[in-house]
Amino acid sequence: MSLDPDWIKDLFAGFGPVRLRRMFSGYGVFASEDCIALALNSGLCLRVDAQTRAVFEEIGAAPFTYEKKTGTVTVGAWWRLPDECVDDPDEIARLARLSLEVARRLPPKKKRAKR
Repeated sequence: MSLDPDWIKDLFAGFGPVRLRRMFSGYGVFASEDCIALALNSGLCLRVDAQTRAVFEEIGAAPFTYEKKTGTVTVGAWWRLPDECVDDPDEIARLARLSLEVARRLPPKKKRAKR
């Protein structure tokens, strides 16, 4: 998967405008203030919750994992899309809308106390 910012924005064109922010080994993909995707060296991950999990299972997505010295870490709130989905802009738009719904269901972030 390409991590070119223009390519990532084009990938989400059917969904609507997105902005990117450098994160980890790639970019966070934001719709307004909501992070809806992670475009990483290891692939494209979207937000998933109990209400959307079946849709992502059906397309062959799997929870995002990464390796640490202590073993494999699974991040169940983010699921990596199969490569064939990344080649389908209509499917990306559909899944991005679901991911945005998940992000909007999250409780509001607590503000950090000033030091």
